[in-house]
Amino acid sequence: MHWTDTEAHRVAAVMCELAGFHEYKPELLRFGSNAVFGIGEAHVLRVMRPTTREADVHREIELVREFARLDVPTVQLADISAQQPIKARNCLGTVWERLGERDRASLYRPLGRLLHIFHQRTAELRVPLEPWRPLAASDRRLANLRSQYAHEDVTMLTRWSGRIATELGQVKPVLQGGVIHGQAETGNVLFRAGQPVFIDFEQVAVGPREWDLVDTAVTVSRFGRPEQGYRDFVDAYGFDVRTWDGYKTYRQLWELCATTWLMQHGHHNRNVADEIEVRLQTWRDNNPDTKWSGVLERSLTKPGPTDEIAVWRGLSE
Repeated sequence: MHWTDTEAHRVAAVMCELAGFHEYKPELLRFGSNAVFGIGEAHVLRVMRPTTREADVHREIELVREFARLDVPTVQLADISAQQPIKARNCLGTVWERLGERDRASLYRPLGRLLHIFHQRTAELRVPLEPWRPLAASDRRLANLRSQYAHEDVTMLTRWSGRIATELGQVKPVLQGGVIHGQAETGNVLFRAGQPVFIDFEQVAVGPREWDLVDTAVTVSRFGRPEQGYRDFVDAYGFDVRTWDGYKTYRQLWELCATTWLMQHGHHNRNVADEIEVRLQTWRDNNPDTKWSGVLERSLTKPGPTDEIAVWRGLSE
């Protein structure tokens, strides 16, 4: 099955019937690694792409229940009659509470506080976690993309991956390692009763806490987000990852993930293809100053036009 928003709509319609939402038409809110649909005012349906492993979805469900035990502020799974995950058309889906969203410019300080709480309270997590595998997803994508892109571009990125892997072996984290969210970004923060909560736990692992800080730093340099937002994030969390001597390597790792993630969506439209070329040229030139833009995902909770800075992630499938 080719993963498109049209196919995701078909899957969502079947899942809504299975979940008992007969009176609702699924409303696409965001499309990317997964498809997120609004179901009325109270629920959100998350449809995973066909390559998602069922064991990973069950682990995410288990994690959310464990986060609740530890009083970690996270989204909650919806209480529905159907067993979760829901299965339809070779895809898996989960239903969640529907939460509020704020303007991204106001999210940096809440994200910093939330991430600090997440790192503190997950020390007693009982769910077994795999170690962080920084290059696993990007290397897998590159292997799958060989027939879709010029040989020299895939080879170039593969060489960059090897170089980053070597440097990662030499980097010494300064923060105490432990449970990491894996996708700690403003797009994964929503609000319940005015308080921020995390969503999206596909990449939770055991690894260096610095990795959870990199996204916010890179989006300032690559996507032109306000420097003040980053300062607010640093003040709330308590550490500036840009002052760490391993930041350059982690930044390149993040950018490689973001590039290969977008490359697998090159069929989507011309704007996506153009942005992929911008990112490839960045790697050809080894230019740390080239500005990137987001071109694919929609807002998570509000219908409307594509959010042009929402899709810098590249950490999940």
